[in-house]
Amino acid sequence: MSPGGSDPKNAARHLLEYLRGMANDRGAMADLRCALSPSSAKRARAWPLLARVGGVGDPRVETVAGLFAWHPEESKDGNLGTTCRRLREQNESFDARFRRLLSCDRDEIYSRLRPVVLAARPRGIPINYEELFADLCYWSGRVKERWAREYWCVPEGEECTPPGASGAVE
Repeated sequence: MSPGGSDPKNAARHLLEYLRGMANDRGAMADLRCALSPSSAKRARAWPLLARVGGVGDPRVETVAGLFAWHPEESKDGNLGTTCRRLREQNESFDARFRRLLSCDRDEIYSRLRPVVLAARPRGIPINYEELFADLCYWSGRVKERWAREYWCVPEGEECTPPGASGAVE
């Protein structure tokens, strides 16, 4: 799989199928966690596994594989905004962390994801890794907007009042 040369959704599916197949291999998961290391010497431990999916040197593949190795609990719903919303329900101060994620450029987003996933792990909050991979492929204002909509969504059954609207009829 060449993540850059194929449809990101298909590439994500292929990558996750591969990772799921190794989920019970503690040694492989330990090696894949090294993909998140800033040290290329340590990241090299993950390369034999990542090479099988064309992911050596691809920060999207390395990041998703490393995060999956830390927290393999998956969801098929939502995006990272959904995950962050669920984290905020348990920690009101999470807004600042989410805002920092939204302000990241393409190079910075990879390092900012690890703390979010590590916060989700002990709380049993699953991650939609297929969607995360596709979002990293298309990282832009549109992806950030989708995350923001999921994070600050209006609960079902409630109406959204636009800012400045008093609700009074003139």
